[in-house]
Amino acid sequence: MAELNPPCRPRLVALAGSPRRHGNTEVLLDEAMAAAGADPADKIVLAELEIGGCRACDACKHGPCPLDDDMQELYPRLDAADVLLVASPVFFLALSSQLKAVIDRCQLFWNRKQRLGPCPARPLRRGAFIAVGATRGDRLFQGCRQTMRIWFDTLDVEYREELLVRGVDARGAIRSHADALRQARALGETLTCGL
Repeated sequence: MAELNPPCRPRLVALAGSPRRHGNTEVLLDEAMAAAGADPADKIVLAELEIGGCRACDACKHGPCPLDDDMQELYPRLDAADVLLVASPVFFLALSSQLKAVIDRCQLFWNRKQRLGPCPARPLRRGAFIAVGATRGDRLFQGCRQTMRIWFDTLDVEYREELLVRGVDARGAIRSHADALRQARALGETLTCGL
């Protein structure tokens, strides 16, 4: 007999921000998604999309972004997500250009928030950030974390979890880091717990 009220699965959006497929950050993202019970269709590979940079035209102060590209399909998914899971490699102490383009185009959400204020009826939304960098410097993730926190705040997403891995560079090398894989799975479980 079918369940009368089946439990709703949280709407998860996972952004793979690397310019290369199946690299270290995407491996960790996939581990977190699997632990969260996410559907493969929840993952958006930014390198496969056409997303132009923000032109600072200010059209989004009064309406939708006028740029006609794949960001138009991403806006409603970001807006509807209960859980936002984002992964990016670190290049020159910053996020990938693919992910940064998405963040910059979210000026639309910032302008909407400035005009209308935070959405009071919106339930708690959770977010997590996964990053992998080749070097081991103390400040490796400092800029990325600040950008992600501000972006999540703009989207009304709580910056709940992070997994930051230093000293991994070669493609697929993360697979030999059992602790990082375990942490990615724990992140995925924690992120969706109770939703």
